[in-house]
Amino acid sequence: MHVTTRRSKEVRDAPKPSGCAECGRTPHTASIREYERNIMTAATADAATGKVVENPPFKKTEPMAYAMGDIGNGFYFQLVTNYAMIYMTDALGINPLIAGWIIFAGKLISAFTDFGTGVWADNAPLRKDGRYHWFVRNLRYPLMAVIILTFLPFVSSWALPARITYITVIYILGVAFYSSTSAPYGSFASVSTPVVKHRDEMAAGRGFGSTAGGIIVTFILPLVMYTTVDGKKILNGPVLIWVAIIFAALLWICYEITLRGTVERIRVEKGTHEHVPLSKSLKYMFSNRAMVALMLAALLLIFAQMFAGAVNAYLYKDYFNNTTALAILAFQNIPVLIVAPFVPAICDKYGKKLVCGVLLVFTTVVYVVMFFLHITNPYVFVGFSIVAIFGNGVFGLMVWSFITDIIDDIQVKTHTREDGTVYTGYMFARKIGQALSGLLPGVVLAATGYVTATSGQAITQSADTLNNIYAVATLAPAIGNGLIAIILLFMYPLSGEISKKNAAELAARRAAGEM
Repeated sequence: MHVTTRRSKEVRDAPKPSGCAECGRTPHTASIREYERNIMTAATADAATGKVVENPPFKKTEPMAYAMGDIGNGFYFQLVTNYAMIYMTDALGINPLIAGWIIFAGKLISAFTDFGTGVWADNAPLRKDGRYHWFVRNLRYPLMAVIILTFLPFVSSWALPARITYITVIYILGVAFYSSTSAPYGSFASVSTPVVKHRDEMAAGRGFGSTAGGIIVTFILPLVMYTTVDGKKILNGPVLIWVAIIFAALLWICYEITLRGTVERIRVEKGTHEHVPLSKSLKYMFSNRAMVALMLAALLLIFAQMFAGAVNAYLYKDYFNNTTALAILAFQNIPVLIVAPFVPAICDKYGKKLVCGVLLVFTTVVYVVMFFLHITNPYVFVGFSIVAIFGNGVFGLMVWSFITDIIDDIQVKTHTREDGTVYTGYMFARKIGQALSGLLPGVVLAATGYVTATSGQAITQSADTLNNIYAVATLAPAIGNGLIAIILLFMYPLSGEISKKNAAELAARRAAGEM
């Protein structure tokens, strides 16, 4: 059966459901459903065998083409996530508490811009290449501009109020423009194919891209953005403008590879009466136990990752006074990349929730051990971090597949498919986690008396400040990953068996020309 659900000429020319004969207003629900059925039947008229036939055929290169998009995302996301706060405190001389509130406000706003973009994309008209590709193709350009504007070197010479105002505006614009590309990009996996195995490959591809992008960015930056003054590592603020220019160009290239190498095969063309109101979309999500569980897990996952990431910049610069080790830490996800090709098969056999839940328990235990050991050798700490991150990395690799399972689950129960809305509901939870992880490191640093600097200054922090930095760098991910494990193992309801049943049910409906 052809998965694509674009209407044939006969259906396009068919009369649309008219208003009610009695009242002359909105057509009856039955008429709309009949119209939907006609569209789907015309699109799947060759479903003689009931077998899913991907049109065009799924290519083995598509997961890697999709992965390139998340590598591109990393050139903005990893740069801003890991270095926005230290850029504000150590290049612009902004108090860490103020910097934390700037990041908190930006991430909180982006939670709503993500959701709004998802709804916008879901209700956008079908174009030649589908519904979602248009957003990435056109809206990447303002994102590229904001990457460069964030790190203009002469801003550090302005008066403090002007610096705070400028970076606040640019930061908020950046997260908003990032939403406009990342939210539609996230829908690519669920609309690329209805075949569960291929969707898992796409999800693993994105997870690979996210991990690889993180390694590339977090390895390069510590090597080029720090210098040594009086034996102390300091941030080299002016070099960041060149990094930003290069990263903007690389982002464009990565997105272009994704746009050329992926296909939207699941296309449901919506009539004027088929758009689902935002209130109904929210009801679908928040009444679905799997969606609520994954949103909680997403909030904690991103909080643990970003909180530790933001603090690591200070941990290695001030506590260890060794930013070379921070560059080596970029390779902490290499073990995850090695096992990535095998993870979908393992999850298919034992179920994603069980595999990821058990590995996250392991991650939690290792971080607790690191806290109590109070490691002083940066390379030993890196070694422990590589072991600790494994469970978290596998969950990050497969989390996009969790989302497609939930989209299917909602469609089975409601006969409505809202890929972008569900994806951005998940991203909403992530952005809340990002907002909290942006605020709390600033609160912690300010409370411990962290001394800020402008470009070129070498500052020695107090012992209490350094010890607190170490504590939050180990305990925060331990608590976050432990809570995620509990949610997956005891709250998330979609086992591997249920997900396969849902996929089979939807395949049968498509064969019958139904939603």
